Amino acid sequence: DLTYDGQSAPLLLLPLALYPARFPAAKSLVPLPLASFRGELRVNGEHIPVEDWTGSQNHNWGRRHTDRYAWGQVAGFDTYPDSFLELATARLKLGPFWTPAITPIVLRHNGHEYAFTRLSQSLKAEGKFERFHWRFKSETPEARLDGVIWAPPGAFVSLRYRNPPGGIKTCLNTKLAACMLRFVDKESGQSELLETKQRAAFEILTDERSYGAA
Repeated sequence: DLTYDGQSAPLLLLPLALYPARFPAAKSLVPLPLASFRGELRVNGEHIPVEDWTGSQNHNWGRRHTDRYAWGQVAGFDTYPDSFLELATARLKLGPFWTPAITPIVLRHNGHEYAFTRLSQSLKAEGKFERFHWRFKSETPEARLDGVIWAPPGAFVSLRYRNPPGGIKTCLNTKLAACMLRFVDKESGQSELLETKQRAAFEILTDERSYGAA
Protein backbone atom coordinates (compact mmCIF):
# COMPACT_ATOMS: atom_id res chain seq x y z
CA ASP A 1 0.00 0.00 0.00
CA LEU A 2 2.24 2.78 -1.32
CA THR A 3 2.00 6.32 -2.59
CA TYR A 4 4.76 8.41 -4.13
CA ASP A 5 5.44 11.93 -5.36
CA GLY A 6 8.35 14.13 -6.38
CA GLN A 7 9.47 17.16 -8.34
CA SER A 8 12.07 15.71 -10.76
CA ALA A 9 11.49 16.06 -14.50
CA PRO A 10 11.14 12.86 -16.56
CA LEU A 11 14.38 11.29 -17.77
CA LEU A 12 14.73 9.85 -21.29
CA LEU A 13 17.26 7.06 -21.79
CA LEU A 14 16.82 7.19 -25.59
CA PRO A 15 16.94 10.17 -27.96
CA LEU A 16 13.44 11.66 -28.19
CA ALA A 17 13.11 10.84 -31.91
CA LEU A 18 13.43 7.09 -31.22
CA TYR A 19 10.36 6.85 -28.97
CA PRO A 20 7.76 6.92 -31.81
CA ALA A 21 10.05 4.94 -34.16
CA ARG A 22 9.84 1.17 -34.70
CA PHE A 23 13.50 0.78 -33.71
CA PRO A 24 14.28 -0.18 -31.04
CA ALA A 25 11.28 -2.41 -30.32
CA ALA A 26 11.63 -1.91 -26.53
CA LYS A 27 11.42 1.58 -25.01
CA SER A 28 12.33 2.84 -21.56
CA LEU A 29 12.07 6.08 -19.60
CA VAL A 30 11.87 7.33 -16.02
CA PRO A 31 8.70 9.42 -15.56
CA LEU A 32 9.71 10.33 -12.00
CA PRO A 33 13.33 10.03 -10.82
CA LEU A 34 14.05 10.53 -7.11
CA ALA A 35 10.48 9.80 -6.08
CA SER A 36 9.58 9.75 -2.38
CA PHE A 37 7.55 6.71 -1.26
CA ARG A 38 5.27 6.40 1.78
CA GLY A 39 2.96 3.70 3.04
CA GLU A 40 3.39 0.08 4.07
CA LEU A 41 4.69 -3.25 2.81
CA ARG A 42 3.17 -6.50 4.08
CA VAL A 43 5.35 -9.59 3.63
CA ASN A 44 4.40 -12.96 5.16
CA GLY A 45 2.41 -11.24 7.88
CA GLU A 46 5.12 -8.68 8.67
CA HIS A 47 4.23 -4.98 8.36
CA ILE A 48 7.08 -2.78 7.14
CA PRO A 49 6.44 0.99 7.37
CA VAL A 50 7.71 3.06 4.45
CA GLU A 51 8.43 6.68 5.34
CA ASP A 52 10.06 8.89 2.71
CA TRP A 53 12.00 6.08 1.02
CA THR A 54 13.78 7.36 -2.09
CA GLY A 55 13.26 5.49 -5.35
CA SER A 56 11.89 6.11 -8.82
CA GLN A 57 8.92 5.39 -11.04
CA ASN A 58 10.07 3.69 -14.25
CA HIS A 59 8.20 2.62 -17.36
CA ASN A 60 9.18 0.29 -20.18
CA TRP A 61 7.12 -1.09 -23.04
CA GLY A 62 7.38 -2.43 -26.57
CA ARG A 63 6.70 -5.23 -29.03
CA ARG A 64 9.46 -7.48 -27.67
CA HIS A 65 12.18 -7.56 -25.04
CA THR A 66 15.65 -6.37 -25.95
CA ASP A 67 17.52 -9.56 -26.81
CA ARG A 68 20.26 -9.14 -24.21
CA TYR A 69 20.86 -6.25 -21.84
CA ALA A 70 22.08 -4.92 -18.54
CA TRP A 71 20.10 -2.10 -16.92
CA GLY A 72 21.20 -0.01 -13.97
CA GLN A 73 20.02 2.84 -11.80
CA VAL A 74 21.16 4.75 -8.73
CA ALA A 75 18.45 6.90 -7.17
CA GLY A 76 20.74 8.86 -4.89
CA PHE A 77 24.36 7.98 -4.14
CA ASP A 78 25.73 7.62 -0.61
CA THR A 79 28.11 10.49 -1.35
CA TYR A 80 25.65 12.58 -3.46
CA PRO A 81 22.06 11.78 -2.41
CA ASP A 82 20.52 14.20 -4.94
CA SER A 83 22.32 12.69 -7.97
CA PHE A 84 20.63 10.16 -10.25
CA LEU A 85 22.12 7.66 -12.71
CA GLU A 86 20.26 5.65 -15.39
CA LEU A 87 22.00 3.46 -17.95
CA ALA A 88 21.79 0.33 -20.06
CA THR A 89 24.03 -1.83 -22.23
CA ALA A 90 22.08 -3.70 -24.90
CA ARG A 91 22.66 -5.96 -27.87
CA LEU A 92 20.00 -6.68 -30.48
CA LYS A 93 19.71 -9.70 -32.73
CA LEU A 94 18.88 -8.91 -36.35
CA GLY A 95 18.33 -12.23 -38.08
CA PRO A 96 21.46 -14.31 -37.44
CA PHE A 97 23.56 -11.23 -36.57
CA TRP A 98 24.12 -9.38 -33.29
CA THR A 99 24.56 -5.62 -33.12
CA PRO A 100 27.52 -4.13 -31.23
CA ALA A 101 26.84 -3.17 -27.63
CA ILE A 102 24.81 0.04 -27.29
CA THR A 103 25.29 1.90 -23.99
CA PRO A 104 23.14 5.00 -23.34
CA ILE A 105 23.79 6.77 -20.02
CA VAL A 106 22.16 9.73 -18.27
CA LEU A 107 23.63 11.32 -15.14
CA ARG A 108 21.91 14.12 -13.21
CA HIS A 109 24.45 15.70 -10.93
CA ASN A 110 24.95 19.11 -9.30
CA GLY A 111 21.85 20.52 -10.97
CA HIS A 112 22.84 19.47 -14.52
CA GLU A 113 21.78 16.63 -16.79
CA TYR A 114 24.58 14.91 -18.71
CA ALA A 115 23.02 12.79 -21.47
CA PHE A 116 25.31 10.30 -23.23
CA THR A 117 22.40 9.02 -25.33
CA ARG A 118 22.90 9.88 -29.00
CA LEU A 119 23.00 6.65 -31.00
CA SER A 120 26.52 7.37 -32.29
CA GLN A 121 27.64 8.15 -28.73
CA SER A 122 25.98 5.01 -27.33
CA LEU A 123 27.80 2.88 -29.91
CA LYS A 124 31.18 4.46 -29.06
CA ALA A 125 30.65 4.04 -25.32
CA GLU A 126 32.14 1.07 -23.50
CA GLY A 127 29.70 -1.28 -21.82
CA LYS A 128 30.76 -4.78 -20.79
CA PHE A 129 28.82 -6.97 -18.39
CA GLU A 130 29.21 -10.54 -17.27
CA ARG A 131 28.02 -12.54 -14.30
CA PHE A 132 27.09 -9.86 -11.78
CA HIS A 133 29.75 -7.30 -12.81
CA TRP A 134 29.37 -4.40 -15.26
CA ARG A 135 31.93 -1.89 -16.46
CA PHE A 136 30.90 1.20 -18.45
CA LYS A 137 32.55 4.31 -19.84
CA SER A 138 31.44 7.19 -22.06
CA GLU A 139 32.73 10.62 -23.06
CA THR A 140 31.46 13.74 -24.84
CA PRO A 141 33.17 17.11 -25.43
CA GLU A 142 31.49 18.31 -22.21
CA ALA A 143 31.98 15.42 -19.78
CA ARG A 144 33.45 11.99 -19.14
CA LEU A 145 32.39 9.17 -16.86
CA ASP A 146 33.82 5.78 -15.98
CA GLY A 147 32.05 3.40 -13.66
CA VAL A 148 31.35 -0.07 -12.39
CA ILE A 149 28.28 -1.78 -10.90
CA TRP A 150 28.50 -5.13 -9.14
CA ALA A 151 26.81 -7.39 -6.59
CA PRO A 152 27.30 -10.94 -5.25
CA PRO A 153 25.17 -13.71 -6.83
CA GLY A 154 23.13 -14.11 -3.64
CA ALA A 155 21.85 -10.52 -3.95
CA PHE A 156 19.97 -11.37 -7.18
CA VAL A 157 16.61 -12.99 -7.79
CA SER A 158 15.99 -14.93 -11.00
CA LEU A 159 12.70 -14.41 -12.87
CA ARG A 160 11.18 -15.90 -16.02
CA TYR A 161 10.23 -13.17 -18.51
CA ARG A 162 7.83 -14.08 -21.29
CA ASN A 163 8.72 -12.41 -24.58
CA PRO A 164 5.66 -11.03 -26.45
CA PRO A 165 6.65 -12.76 -29.75
CA GLY A 166 7.18 -16.03 -27.85
CA GLY A 167 9.85 -17.73 -25.78
CA ILE A 168 11.22 -17.17 -22.29
CA LYS A 169 14.03 -14.92 -21.11
CA THR A 170 15.87 -15.11 -17.80
CA CYS A 171 15.83 -11.86 -15.81
CA LEU A 172 18.30 -11.41 -12.94
CA ASN A 173 17.57 -8.43 -10.70
CA THR A 174 18.96 -6.86 -7.55
CA LYS A 175 18.35 -3.56 -5.80
CA LEU A 176 21.38 -4.10 -3.52
CA ALA A 177 24.28 -3.55 -5.93
CA ALA A 178 27.28 -1.31 -5.38
CA CYS A 179 28.27 1.43 -7.83
CA MET A 180 31.43 3.49 -8.14
CA LEU A 181 31.44 6.27 -10.73
CA ARG A 182 34.23 8.69 -11.62
CA PHE A 183 32.79 11.80 -13.28
CA VAL A 184 34.70 14.66 -14.93
CA ASP A 185 33.11 17.92 -16.06
CA LYS A 186 35.51 19.01 -18.82
CA GLU A 187 34.36 22.62 -18.86
CA SER A 188 35.16 23.20 -15.18
CA GLY A 189 37.85 20.54 -14.93
CA GLN A 190 36.20 19.21 -11.77
CA SER A 191 36.52 15.48 -11.06
CA GLU A 192 34.26 13.73 -8.55
CA LEU A 193 33.74 10.20 -7.25
CA LEU A 194 30.13 9.11 -6.79
CA GLU A 195 29.66 5.93 -4.74
CA THR A 196 27.03 3.74 -3.17
CA LYS A 197 27.60 0.48 -1.31
CA GLN A 198 24.19 -1.13 -1.88
CA ARG A 199 21.68 1.33 -3.37
CA ALA A 200 22.16 0.53 -7.05
CA ALA A 201 19.67 -1.42 -9.15
CA PHE A 202 21.26 -3.93 -11.53
CA GLU A 203 19.34 -6.16 -13.94
CA ILE A 204 20.50 -8.59 -16.62
CA LEU A 205 18.28 -10.14 -19.29
CA THR A 206 19.69 -13.22 -20.97
CA ASP A 207 18.82 -16.50 -22.67
CA GLU A 208 21.13 -18.39 -20.31
CA ARG A 209 19.57 -20.53 -17.58
CA SER A 210 22.63 -21.18 -15.41
CA TYR A 211 23.57 -17.85 -13.87
CA GLY A 212 23.29 -19.21 -10.34
CA ALA A 213 21.14 -16.48 -8.77
CA ALA A 214 18.70 -17.28 -5.95
